[in-house]
Amino acid sequence: MSTSTDKKQGIIIRLLFLLTYAALASWLSYFYIYLKEVPQLNTLQIGIIAGFQQFNTVFVVPVWGLLSDRFGRKKMLLTSVGLSILLIPGFLLWNGALGFTLFMILLTLFYNPIMSLLDTVALDYEEQSGGKTSFGQIRLFASLGWASSSLLTGMFIDKEHLSYIFIIAPLLLLAMWSVMLVFYRPLKVTKSLSSLKPVVIKHLLQAERKLLLFLLLVFLYSVFTAPVYLIINVYYHELGAPNSIIGLAFAVQAISELPFFFFGKKLIDRFGASRVFLFTMTATAVRMLAYGFTSNPEVAVGIGVIHGISIGLFFVSIVAFVHAIVPAQLRSTGQSLIHTFYAGGVAFGNIFTGLLDNFISVRTTMWINGTVVLFLVAVVILYAHSPLYIKRRNN
Repeated sequence: MSTSTDKKQGIIIRLLFLLTYAALASWLSYFYIYLKEVPQLNTLQIGIIAGFQQFNTVFVVPVWGLLSDRFGRKKMLLTSVGLSILLIPGFLLWNGALGFTLFMILLTLFYNPIMSLLDTVALDYEEQSGGKTSFGQIRLFASLGWASSSLLTGMFIDKEHLSYIFIIAPLLLLAMWSVMLVFYRPLKVTKSLSSLKPVVIKHLLQAERKLLLFLLLVFLYSVFTAPVYLIINVYYHELGAPNSIIGLAFAVQAISELPFFFFGKKLIDRFGASRVFLFTMTATAVRMLAYGFTSNPEVAVGIGVIHGISIGLFFVSIVAFVHAIVPAQLRSTGQSLIHTFYAGGVAFGNIFTGLLDNFISVRTTMWINGTVVLFLVAVVILYAHSPLYIKRRNN
């Protein structure tokens, strides 16, 4: 691939991230507010729907990862995005918790793999560029798309109706699909996967015990940090924030990711992916404790600047960790495992948060879970310095 073509593809990939995450933000930032206000579902019902949104990832994304490694990123992304475009407006047809839950399960069969497949496209480009462009430098365009879309959508639906989110999102995804179809040229991958058997994943995890332990840690972390991801908008709604403030909160969160996507690789090169990951765990715990002790929406918006560490640096660190272990021919599969364990944790965490809503507020859940995450960090640090771990590492 020539230098000029390489640069053009870099621009196209950045645009794909921008449009994709703008589409995600336009409906996910307000979807659970929609469920709260329009069909008037309770937090338990919302937690179950949010749980299924993520839980499907556990089974679906690895399959799409295997298909992508076998048939190519572009074909599978066009299929995944195309079917999502057709399905998202279907939410307007439902009014009850059961209908929303079943339709969410259907949508996520095709929708959930998008982010994982797009991450792999960025990693392929990082390798093709010879390290001149990092994954984080591409991924920051996702934050720009999320920030602008969540803010503008919030301002729009404050004047119009919440149901417009199901129109805006597919239109933005259609723009992304069109750009990919016409302009994106698949990059060369070291080797294609020859087998689609799920046993490939089993063998990978058995061969790389460190990878399995790391993914289990990601899962546990995601269970208890779930409230700051999908249903953070319910927290703001609980504090009495209007949609414009919620949109501002998501914009602040997304903008705070930018420096960490840009400089994240330098931090990882200096301190190591595992240390950086532990730092993100600690910062997110502090963020949750702060959310738990404030009742002011404006203050909560300010606390959201830590989101750059919670998501931006978090994903850069776990992607780098897995990328360094997994063979090139299993790269899509490796990235899909990240999303699988992360999403599985968030799924259980959201259902757990919904169950707790019968007894305590989302705000109270924040500080309880933040305390648990700090405890989890302490356990990991103690284990890393234990004689047993040091002996295994040296062997």
